[in-house]
Amino acid sequence: MRSVISRSADRLLNTAALDRLPPVPPDLAEFHASIPVVDLLVGTVLFRPGLLARRRRGHVDLPRLLEGGVDLVGFTIATRHPDLRGTLSTRHFWSLGLPARALTSDMAIAGAFIDRIESWAGTSGGRLRLARQSKDLPVGGRREPGGSVRAFIGVQGGHVLEGDPANVQRLHARGVRMLAPAHVMDNALVGSNTGRRAHGLTAFGREVVAELERVGIVVDLAHMSPAGIRDTLPLLRRPFVLSHTGFRRLSGATSRLPGRRFTPHNRNLGDEEARSVAAAGGVVGLTLSTLLLGADDLDAVARTVDAALELCGPTKVAIGSDFDGALRMVCDVTGLPAVTARLLAGGLDRKTVAAVMGGNASGALSQVWSAAADPATSAPWRRPAR
Repeated sequence: MRSVISRSADRLLNTAALDRLPPVPPDLAEFHASIPVVDLLVGTVLFRPGLLARRRRGHVDLPRLLEGGVDLVGFTIATRHPDLRGTLSTRHFWSLGLPARALTSDMAIAGAFIDRIESWAGTSGGRLRLARQSKDLPVGGRREPGGSVRAFIGVQGGHVLEGDPANVQRLHARGVRMLAPAHVMDNALVGSNTGRRAHGLTAFGREVVAELERVGIVVDLAHMSPAGIRDTLPLLRRPFVLSHTGFRRLSGATSRLPGRRFTPHNRNLGDEEARSVAAAGGVVGLTLSTLLLGADDLDAVARTVDAALELCGPTKVAIGSDFDGALRMVCDVTGLPAVTARLLAGGLDRKTVAAVMGGNASGALSQVWSAAADPATSAPWRRPAR
């Protein structure tokens, strides 16, 4: 009975529009298998206690990751939603099997989810391997049958730090390699683009951003308010990401319900924000959420990629699906070869598609993870010219 809440939420929230995808021609399937395929952010650990067996619900499990040709996936952890009280998340996490003692603090919740991801890898028979260093990142596609997937751990919401910047180092020691200061609500670091105040970066937020770069955790600007993005960009000295978004120009609807903040208009990037992030050296990950894409088919994915290439350039676009993130998706993870085929059919060249599907994300992660611990004692990374 304990798991009824999490199973029901998973079944109702993590749906897909396309149950059947167009067949991928053999030559394009071979191309997809030959390139690094990276998904910057999925939320499976927040909805399902297991990963290794194929499931009928949700978007991601290990067999489907292998079928989708994924080489590297970012498992994200969120510790409170939809507010800092954890109004929904506390009972939901209990339903997922987290012990009651782990629900008393954000760091304890994060630790329990990290334990779970590590247990997935430890019992996978080598099919799931955790990536903690640049040498763990994929440099080419997986060709051998029954291969393996590499995964890294990310966190959404700087409230996980409980007001203590020393917790950045503690999370790094536990294997966290990407952290978004913002999530769906405002916190003590920065405002959220779906928050009530949507304020800029605070003094504590500035301290945390510097510490993230010092220890080698990738800074993720996803969910950050426009003011927060403007405040953060001048501070960044390493490559960074905005892991999962759509674009307001394609899906920018507001809500008629008073007080509803999670809308495409608030959640998606405006053109100037996208240009600023890319100009500062950030890689923008594109969601596969039908709400944020503005439609429910592969053409919507292609339109969003085209917009991203126009706004950000071919070296600054990636995939951050937000699979298993409580949103309806165009497809589940097995649809990624079809995404590759649709991008190629739309006229993009193979070099660009390979970069979007994984090369750009892998490159950004590698630069941060291979950097020296202290930017002050190492050669500074130079932002690309506009």
